[in-house]
Amino acid sequence: LHFSPGSPEETPLHKMLFLPAAALCCLCSALAAMAKHLSQDDLTFTKRVGHTVSFSCGGTDQCGSNVVTWYQKKETDTFRPILYITSGGSTSKPFNHPQENDFIAERNQDNCELKINLVKLDHSASYYCSCRKSGTHSEK
Repeated sequence: LHFSPGSPEETPLHKMLFLPAAALCCLCSALAAMAKHLSQDDLTFTKRVGHTVSFSCGGTDQCGSNVVTWYQKKETDTFRPILYITSGGSTSKPFNHPQENDFIAERNQDNCELKINLVKLDHSASYYCSCRKSGTHSEK
């Protein structure tokens, strides 16, 4: 899906941002293989610089009272944690991510959302959510 107002002629390429949502990524052990996994739509977003984008993570009801952590994965880098959000909706940013102030998160009983209110070119990356459930990981 592409979300970009205007035609390509009206929107110079250097003013657009390509944000691929993550493909399924599960770290499965014998215990985790039987567990439910978090789900993210496998979407690719193209947003204009300065606009808003959000990524949704479903199935967070299985996380219980454990936190949901959001990660950024740029093409040539490793997974970098951005923030985590509690089941009560409180966020914490203890990871010293260089763009941490650009991100906010919201969480309800079975869904979590990561938002970038003012998209910049250097936000181009894949975004993953993760939580821990009873000693196993459920990741997307």
